[in-house]
Amino acid sequence: MRVEGLDNAGGDSAGVPEGAVRGGPASGILTGDIESVRFATILFADIVGSTRLISALDPEDARDLLDSSIALIAQAIHDFAGMVVRVQGDGVMAVFGIHPAVEDHALRGAMAARAIVERMRTGPSGILPAPQARVGLHSGPILLRRQNNDFGSIIDVVGHAAHVAGQIEKLAPPASVAISATTVSLIAEPCQLEPVGTIGSDGDSEGGERGEAVFELASVEFAGSDRVPVKGNATNPLIGRDAEFAVVRNLIVTLRQNPGRSLGLLGEAGMGKSRLLLEAVRLSAGLGVTALVVRGNALLAAVPFGSLRGPVRHLLDLLRPFTPDPAAAAMLTPEQSVCLQGLVDNSATWLAHLAPGDRNHIATQTIVRLARLAVEHLPLLLLVDDVQYLDRESLAVLAGIREGGGVSMLAGGRPEAKDSLVTFCDDLIVLKPLPPSAARSLVALINRLAPLDEALIDNILDRAQGLPLALQEFAMSAQDGDAATFGSEGGDAAGRLPARLDALLGARLATLDDDATKLAQFCAALGPAFPLARLRQGAGLVCRNPQTAITRLVEARVVEFGGANQARFTHQLVQEAAYRTMARRRRTMMHTRALELLSAQGSAGEPGHDGDAASHAELASHAEKAGLTQRALGHLWDACQQALSLAAIDSVRQLYDRARTIAARLDPAPAAFEHARFSLLAYDTLQQLSCEQVTRPDMEAVATGKVDLGPGLRTVARINMALLDWIDGAPAKGEAWLAEAERDLASHESLPRRTYCDMVAAYLAYSQARPIEAIERIERIGNRLEDGQRGSTFGAVVVIPHVLARAFGAWYLTDLGDVAKARSWVAEALNLSRRYRHDYSRLLADLAHGYLHYREGRHDRALGILRSAYADCIRHHFLGFEPASASWLALTMIELGRLDEAEAVLGQSVDRGHFHHVRTSATYYLHEARARLALAKGEHERAAALAAEALAHCRSCGEVMHELHALVLCKEVEAATGITIAPAGDVTLDALDQRIRDLGIAPLMQRLAAIGKFG
Repeated sequence: MRVEGLDNAGGDSAGVPEGAVRGGPASGILTGDIESVRFATILFADIVGSTRLISALDPEDARDLLDSSIALIAQAIHDFAGMVVRVQGDGVMAVFGIHPAVEDHALRGAMAARAIVERMRTGPSGILPAPQARVGLHSGPILLRRQNNDFGSIIDVVGHAAHVAGQIEKLAPPASVAISATTVSLIAEPCQLEPVGTIGSDGDSEGGERGEAVFELASVEFAGSDRVPVKGNATNPLIGRDAEFAVVRNLIVTLRQNPGRSLGLLGEAGMGKSRLLLEAVRLSAGLGVTALVVRGNALLAAVPFGSLRGPVRHLLDLLRPFTPDPAAAAMLTPEQSVCLQGLVDNSATWLAHLAPGDRNHIATQTIVRLARLAVEHLPLLLLVDDVQYLDRESLAVLAGIREGGGVSMLAGGRPEAKDSLVTFCDDLIVLKPLPPSAARSLVALINRLAPLDEALIDNILDRAQGLPLALQEFAMSAQDGDAATFGSEGGDAAGRLPARLDALLGARLATLDDDATKLAQFCAALGPAFPLARLRQGAGLVCRNPQTAITRLVEARVVEFGGANQARFTHQLVQEAAYRTMARRRRTMMHTRALELLSAQGSAGEPGHDGDAASHAELASHAEKAGLTQRALGHLWDACQQALSLAAIDSVRQLYDRARTIAARLDPAPAAFEHARFSLLAYDTLQQLSCEQVTRPDMEAVATGKVDLGPGLRTVARINMALLDWIDGAPAKGEAWLAEAERDLASHESLPRRTYCDMVAAYLAYSQARPIEAIERIERIGNRLEDGQRGSTFGAVVVIPHVLARAFGAWYLTDLGDVAKARSWVAEALNLSRRYRHDYSRLLADLAHGYLHYREGRHDRALGILRSAYADCIRHHFLGFEPASASWLALTMIELGRLDEAEAVLGQSVDRGHFHHVRTSATYYLHEARARLALAKGEHERAAALAAEALAHCRSCGEVMHELHALVLCKEVEAATGITIAPAGDVTLDALDQRIRDLGIAPLMQRLAAIGKFG
């Protein structure tokens, strides 16, 4: 890097002083393993009409024309620290933000693009008219790589962003710059733009409504111009910064009475510093206070007084109404007057004969005297943004202003500017992430016209972790329907990062050296947080100088240390960005290294492991991403078994889904085998979540022998198929599967499988109106299980079978009027479930207990038990029983006249929709409860429609027993409303009464008797 003059042709680089940083040619500057994904700005430049020009020239003249034009273009690119990637014929491709790794690469690209157009217009070409250039700009993720060919090795960039930039260049009119909306959004400085079209997601110029907008860039008003305010977005109200803004407001309100105070705002990028400064500008204008703004800029960070030249011109304009000669009024010395003129003229050559230290002292005194003069005539607030980018000379001026007193100051900067802020600020406010309530309010406000789904809001809050810029960017992406921001990217990350976040975080990571970069990527593979020991061991695996790399990550605010020997990324998004910088091969390598490290430590749950050991699920994730599919499935199998032993049903569901996804990568035969065995393992859990039907193809493959897992598991699969059919409303098909299982058991007896078979047989028998057979089956289960086995679970079953049998048996006995035996069985179920502290078994026992009280008319007691059971069902996600628990609770509430509460419970159940997946008596009761609620509210037509719906449900899913319940319900509604329910018209009261008496269904006999009296 070196300091040189910078052309300022045509005013497009207004405010760029001489002496701005210039980057040299890109060759030879990148070493080591450079293959990485970076967020950068791509520039394509093309000489317009070069073919026509060349055809009219001698070949050597044509060469000279092309060479001089390409050299001019390359020089403009290098002046703004860009890298020329490729020269092909009359076209040039360049990239900004790679070397150096700068945050303002979009601005640099835009400045270079305008410089190319202007220099081509005025540059010496030897022919008239001079050749013209068109330039295209776009920003996005690209893969940086080293490419070998027959002429050597070159650095190349590939990716969709480069393709889009090339298409955008074609939209640029001759002698102009076309720039994408994405690149514009990354430039803080005001740009003069004219729309020229859109580019589609595939790079097609027919972008349509969802395409990338493209503009003609006429000029960039470079930061530091006389009237540019601080950067920031004030579209939405300031949220979550009330306390901080109160301090800022107090500084401004009391400025006249107490001048000379200074306040600093310290926070990471995107924490809201610039927004507070912008609010200060607004408040100052309303109170008659003049704001003088100084903005640091990375492009001028090495230019002495580079950020002060525009503010100095502004200061002179403010003083002229009070004095025609501000220099004389400020009593500037001759040297200080020369300095002032040099700053105003944007010259770097004033007093060139003096030593740099003397020039700096003169400039400092000049600006300090002008500032003191200004505060004598008007209330002045000096606002300083992005202190971290101020050159040391400008910082010395601010310190001098502070020491001189009288000028109030409000300054904002990132953590690396803390020492500077402490130097010239009385007080310092450290901005923290927004609290969850404020974060949620901000997201809701941004999307107030099209409210977001709560799950999506939770996703945004989880990823943003209170960072205001992230909340805003994610919320706006959601508003635009950008699903890629929130969907998974091959399981590697939470989703795509919006452009501003990607550029911001990518620039921080790109400043790391090779060792620190590798360690950051290794840590990113581990996750947002990890034990400190893993950080140290990982550094030893991937770094040449492990301790130096760790120190560098901490200094760069990539990683920080927490309590209890933990390390973590400073923000989850830093971890996401670090993961995204890895090319696919690097990711595979890092996950392989992580797997080696964690496997050597053992896994959680194994004897002798330490507290930092990895879980099987974590090991499976690394194995999967390392391309070790079978090893990943092995760890997932162990993880599923551990989760089942803890009845962690949500975890089992997630592990099962992951296993199916991984197994799909295998050849068909082994994939089917893995699908089948994981389906058998997770079946009971999925049943509790009302998601069991997803296993049907795999279960059928095992039940039919298509996938051979042995005779025992084939029998289990056949019983599972019977249960699947019963749940799906096809009990007759279920009985056929059960008959096959019975034949298996006749030749290969097994206590767990026999118990399971009897239980499913009881369900089917009762649904087919064979209650005696159902009770006998349940009796056999109880007799078969001795005391030592009654609290056990069998295999992967995550409910105690004895509790399951007694709970269902108690429901059946209650309906059959055998209350004494039902109470005995409920007591057994309650005692066992509480003794073993088994949540799912306790839910079944509580439901049986509450149902018994409900049927006996003890509604007050039933209400408390069923309310608790319903809460447990929702809290533990036991969604297979959600329709039954909601329905029985609502029926009890209706009996007690709590109609509003019943309506809320039923409405929530309908919204959840689990009754669509459980086509059994549980669903019938939901229909009955809704019909009874409508009847109680006097909504007669609705009650009749819901009663008819209940009957249709029972008939469609073969529920013979509950068809009788539905028929009685229809007769009750007809008697109460006088509305005939056609589907029930072919059944008379007498025939219905006889059928119910034959089966002994006590509650229905009582209701029919009540209908007779009513009639």
